[in-house]
Amino acid sequence: MTMNVKRHLLTLYTHTPLHVGSGTSVDVVDLPIMRERITGFPIIPASSLKGVLLQRAREIFENGKHARAKAIPDEAKLLFGAVEGEGDGQVSNAGCVWVMEAKILAFPVRSLAGCFAWLTCPAVLERFQRDTGILKHPDGKLLTLPQPPKDEVIAGAELVANGQVVLEEYAMKLDCPLKPESDNQELLKKLKGLAADPLWTHKLSSRLAIVHDENFQHFVTTCTEVVARIKVDPASRTVEDGALFNQENVPCETLFYSVLTVLQPRRNGSPTEFDANAKLGELLPDGEDPNQQPPILQIGGDETTGHGLCETKREELQ
Repeated sequence: MTMNVKRHLLTLYTHTPLHVGSGTSVDVVDLPIMRERITGFPIIPASSLKGVLLQRAREIFENGKHARAKAIPDEAKLLFGAVEGEGDGQVSNAGCVWVMEAKILAFPVRSLAGCFAWLTCPAVLERFQRDTGILKHPDGKLLTLPQPPKDEVIAGAELVANGQVVLEEYAMKLDCPLKPESDNQELLKKLKGLAADPLWTHKLSSRLAIVHDENFQHFVTTCTEVVARIKVDPASRTVEDGALFNQENVPCETLFYSVLTVLQPRRNGSPTEFDANAKLGELLPDGEDPNQQPPILQIGGDETTGHGLCETKREELQ
């Protein structure tokens, strides 16, 4: 079976604030986002991502006739699994696409110079390398990842002023500049190709900042958006009593990544000609064809207020 396994990198670049909630809370924030238990890094759970991909399949396969229907297209059943029938005759089959939770790769914060910076850290880059294996030199050797000291930063030219980089309210000493022609040239090249968004591709090399793991953890746990929301009484047009709550969002311009593993269909009676990789490519174009660019998918809550719009780029891993 391992001979038929294919792996795909899926990157999610947020165009609007994203809220994938973890439920209510007794803390200051009433509706926090999902985070890893150990690191506190924001994540998009695999179940949420799989649901979005299934809805995408409803809208694409069979000319979209299942877009707002309960029924699922046959191709989607093979890709993502389904429960069919009722009672004693109910049959379940697993899908042939394994979906990994989406992990954070770059997080935007305010910068005194350059407007804003994309932050990442050695731990995040090392996990990305482990999960995808793409941070390599052309000869196949693994890249040597930058290791900035605590409270120092490796940063692009736009972020540096007087030998310092000021991120949010913290002034950090510049460890070394991050230049396209430096030792980090290959790292910048690899990261630049992960998203098709023009802002990312044009500004990454000058606005990327690599900080210590602990500094990164601080920023992603304290610098998310927290917005106050209300519920209005339709009769009085005023706020209902007790209907004020705070909601946490991941800011726009954040980059997440996931890995999709594709096996052979595991449903009994699957058609032998079914090509799961081709169907996944139809579902999520890789952008090579000018007429089929990476789609914008809505992830998480608050769809009708424009939250969770993400550019979704796929590429097959070697």
